[in-house]
Amino acid sequence: MELRTINMNMSFHPDINHHRSSSSSSTIGGKTMVPKSKNRSSSYFSLESVLVLLGLTASLLILPVILPPLPPPPLMMLLLPILILGGLMVFAFMPSSSSSTARHKRMI
Repeated sequence: MELRTINMNMSFHPDINHHRSSSSSSTIGGKTMVPKSKNRSSSYFSLESVLVLLGLTASLLILPVILPPLPPPPLMMLLLPILILGGLMVFAFMPSSSSSTARHKRMI
């Protein structure tokens, strides 16, 4: 059994002819590995998304302290999520008409 270890900073490039002379590439099991570039676009979150998330977090922490308390909603508004959930449950367990016609066509 052959044990292979791959450096996590390396990525596989199938068409690597122009990198063969590079001293930073390595060959593992016949596959050429090239170090990943350390550019800014490889990060998980962009700068803009981090700023949006920080602004949203700050508003969720500060606005409840500043704004006055709201009156309770009407009774029908409190029942709306329960009605939506009930409708979704009905639709989830309702048999589809396409499966019964497809089953009938297979039997013929």
